[in-house]
Amino acid sequence: MTTFEEAYELTGYGKYNILALFTNGFILLYATVECLSLGYVLNTADCDLKITIGQRGAISAATFIGVVVPAMFWGYVGDKYGRRTTMLPATVLAVIFSIGSSLSTNFLSMFLLRMITGTMVSASCATAYVYLGELNPPSRSAAAIAWGSAFIAGAYFVMPLFAWMLLPLKFSFGSGGLRIVPWRVLMWASTIWGILACVGMALLPESPAYVLGTKGGPEALAVLAKFYSWNQKKPPAEYPITEIVSPPIHSPKLKESLARIKYMIKPPLLRCVLISHICNFMVFMQSNAFYVWLPHIVDELLKHGPSRPGASLCRIMNDIHSAVNKNKLCVDVRGGPPVFPALRGFIPLVMDECIPVSMEKAMYPIAIVVGAITANIYAGIGFGMRRGWAKAKMYCMIMGTCALFIVAAALVPNYIAGIILFVPGVCGIASNTVLAAAVIDVIPTCLRALSMCTLFMIGRLGAAVGSHTLAWGLEHNCVVIVLLITVLTTVTGSLLFLWPDTQKTREEMKAQNFNY
Repeated sequence: MTTFEEAYELTGYGKYNILALFTNGFILLYATVECLSLGYVLNTADCDLKITIGQRGAISAATFIGVVVPAMFWGYVGDKYGRRTTMLPATVLAVIFSIGSSLSTNFLSMFLLRMITGTMVSASCATAYVYLGELNPPSRSAAAIAWGSAFIAGAYFVMPLFAWMLLPLKFSFGSGGLRIVPWRVLMWASTIWGILACVGMALLPESPAYVLGTKGGPEALAVLAKFYSWNQKKPPAEYPITEIVSPPIHSPKLKESLARIKYMIKPPLLRCVLISHICNFMVFMQSNAFYVWLPHIVDELLKHGPSRPGASLCRIMNDIHSAVNKNKLCVDVRGGPPVFPALRGFIPLVMDECIPVSMEKAMYPIAIVVGAITANIYAGIGFGMRRGWAKAKMYCMIMGTCALFIVAAALVPNYIAGIILFVPGVCGIASNTVLAAAVIDVIPTCLRALSMCTLFMIGRLGAAVGSHTLAWGLEHNCVVIVLLITVLTTVTGSLLFLWPDTQKTREEMKAQNFNY
């Protein structure tokens, strides 16, 4: 009797796999855009929403809170009810609430709607890796995840591009407290990717691996026959496999699913879980945290670098933030008195006339370059995985190189050189694809969604820790914080060389009645 893996390989590769790639790619792109878009939106929305600096920070955090808090719940739902069944309605709701948040006129409505949007996005931003991996034969799963993850780089490209196109515009129409202005249109444009993802999921079936484990071989075989038909352009009846090995059908209830979590925190999975979660925490702590601060850092370097020849990135940022602390009551309004030079570019703390502060126009193309470099790193990872390159070596090479760029950018005594070095240094987020592929290889089907959700929950906690740590460093001691983050990331990356043998781990889990 044919195994599920052998039957899957016979479906071939074709338009079904391409549709699966683009659908899950759009899911990941949309989830990333929703988390990053406010970095551009709030630069011009503060006057319309009448928000303070503290409220702006709360709104920025709302989406991330929504993504992190329910992560384990969505992992259970994805393992219990199916990947597509969970992600499709959640993504539809994410689009609806995101559009609703774009119509907000005050802090409270924006904060609540962004948190709900993040909660819906949380259902798909990690499960998409599982769904994409299971929509491809085992031999192509890791490469498919890497290529799908390349769409994340698209978020780093399309967001600054759309912002560059829309935010400088001056149109405004409507009545009352709600006026249609560029930042609202930018938020609408950001939902395009979620809509495209929903269309793709409507065309795709449930994961055959999930169907095999919860409904049995005949139902899974029907899904594989459909894939074969799409790829080979033949009727499903011509699929050469008529029967596959069917494992015990199991659809656990909540209590049983929670009990199964214990298998993730004991051998043989314990080492895999610890290594992957520690490394992903550090990936997000370094790459995501530095990227969040990229617009601010580059903008300030462009404004103040020319007046500080011979000063490094860290020296300039420390000087600027120290000046801000000493001049907290300065107000920047058109036609008003001169303000302290270091404060230009910051949102006014107190003002009678609200005038949005614009960023240097050079910031947008620089951010687009970050997206282009990140996309190439993702493509390189996909190329390497397809050819069987060692995951540990790829991860260490990417994160180590990015760490060197960041350290050099922080220390070089020239602001232009600092920007040039800093840009590739923040592109290491692509290495989390390596971790995702490694985890999916060893985690059983019934625990994959949960494991991926916890993996990225820990990652986003790392982003939060990194962002706040870097904020302290920019104010007090930039060099020490940069060295601390980059050294920790590089050292923890070496843990991947302790990763256990994947095939042996799978066999041990199969012996405990787990399916793959």
